[in-house]
This record gives sequence, C-alpha cells and structure tokens, in this order.
Amino acid sequence: MPKKFTEQEREWIKHKLLTEGRRCFEVHGIKKTSVEELTKAAGIAQGSFYMFFGSKEELFYHILLEEEQRIRSTMFDSFSVGVPVNKEEIRLFLLKSFRIMEESPIVRQMFVRSEMEQLLRKLPNELLEQNFTEDKDFFIPFIQSWQAEGIMVGIDPELIVSMIRSVVLLSLHKEEIGDERYQATIELLIGVLAEGMTSLKDNMTGGV
Repeated sequence: MPKKFTEQEREWIKHKLLTEGRRCFEVHGIKKTSVEELTKAAGIAQGSFYMFFGSKEELFYHILLEEEQRIRSTMFDSFSVGVPVNKEEIRLFLLKSFRIMEESPIVRQMFVRSEMEQLLRKLPNELLEQNFTEDKDFFIPFIQSWQAEGIMVGIDPELIVSMIRSVVLLSLHKEEIGDERYQATIELLIGVLAEGMTSLKDNMTGGV
C-alpha cells in the first residue's frame, strides 16, 4: 500500500518528479525513461508514483505544458499585440516560434514520431484538448490583432490556430522530407503562409 504523505511532502515529491522527469525525458525520451528511474530519483516507491501522475506520459505532458508556457511568454514579449503588422513581421513571428520550439530539448522529443504516437495513445483526450485550448488562448489575441489590420478577416480564428499547428506537426515528417531539405522546406512554408495571410489584406485594400 502506497505511503501517505503530508501536503509539504507531496509538494516536494511532485517538484522532484517534474525536475527529474525533465532531465530524463530530455536525455532518453519517453520510451526509454522508466517509472522506476523516476521514483528512485524522488526517493519514493514505484506504487507511490501513481498518487501524483497517472503514467509517465502524463508526467511528460505536464512538463511539456510548463515548457510551452515558457515559450509562449517569450513569444508574447517579442511581438506586440495591437501594433500594425505586415507580411515580414508575421513571417518572422512564425519562424521564431518554430525555432524556439525546435531548440527546446523537451519539445524536441515531440518531433520524434514514435514518442508522439506513444503520448497520443496513453494520454486522456481531455489533456490533449487542454493543449489545443492553451494554444488557442495564446494565439487568439495575435490573430484578432491581425484581423483588425485586415488580415484573414472573416476566417474563424480557431481555424487559423489549426493552420499554424499544422506547420509544427510537419516536424514529425522530418525524416521523410530529408535533413538536407527540411529547414528550407519549413522556411518556405512559413513564407508562403505569411504571404497568403497578408494577401487577403492587400486584395481588400488594393495594396500590392
């Protein structure tokens, strides 16, 4: 029977699991990280792990949410909502978002298809929906700002969020695209995306 912990002990153990989980996942990935390894580092029995997280995939997911929140904060600080925008600013915003995610060791695990597939199999649907909701909540103010400038007016902002997410998911096909073409492909796609988004504004205003 799992040991009962005080509230202070629970907070410390959860923090330890998150810290050790990040270290293990960044180095080994989800598949090669075991619950035994995580609980040993936290000084608890394996059975006690499930008092805190339903699975190692759920632990990874919570770490991923923390990392995505950090990335969103960085992006929010680099792009001012309500300031007039143009094609180049949108292109740089999307490109910077993608590059910051690629540079994160924990997010990079999501770019490995087998890791992503395991996560999708093991996580409850409500947690996956939470991720989309947080992405939506982050991007909506930017999209509304763009639409106020005449960019993609009349298009459901959630559809635009899905379009941006689809570019990120392309990273799962890096192997098929080929290392020598992958980066150029992403940059071209983001450029075409920014061009297409702003062309609607140009058509409405008669711009070039």
